[in-house]
Amino acid sequence: MTALSIRPMTPEDVGETLALRARTRENAIDTEELAEVYGITPESAAEALRSVQAGWVCETEGRIVGFAIGDRSNGEVVVVAVLPDFEGRGVGRTLLTRVEEMLHAAGHDSIWLWANPDPAVRASGFYHHLGWRDSGIVEHGDARLEKLLWR
Repeated sequence: MTALSIRPMTPEDVGETLALRARTRENAIDTEELAEVYGITPESAAEALRSVQAGWVCETEGRIVGFAIGDRSNGEVVVVAVLPDFEGRGVGRTLLTRVEEMLHAAGHDSIWLWANPDPAVRASGFYHHLGWRDSGIVEHGDARLEKLLWR
């Protein structure tokens, strides 16, 4: 088994992470859809990393196999994405934990994310297993999940 390493994400990683986002098993979104629907471009993503967001990547043999990003300004976990071949190896959990710790250090006692509410979607079970709870808010088909962090 090849070694995995976690490191902080840099603006130079944006191209590779956006391409990875399109290759996830569930909720894959390509760069065109990210730009058209969400207004996320390589430039805007790199700028966000330089200002309000922070992220981590998981690498093996020089390629990124997962990443997660959080927004320090509002306590949102923006994305957790892992390539299918690396699911079930603790990559998503480790990346999410790094983002949670960063958001807590930024002063957030409660953090949140948007996720598909369908229990058949694997991410729903993943987040709930790790202590995330439904807030009761649903927008555009996604449920807002929240997690309390203690000081």
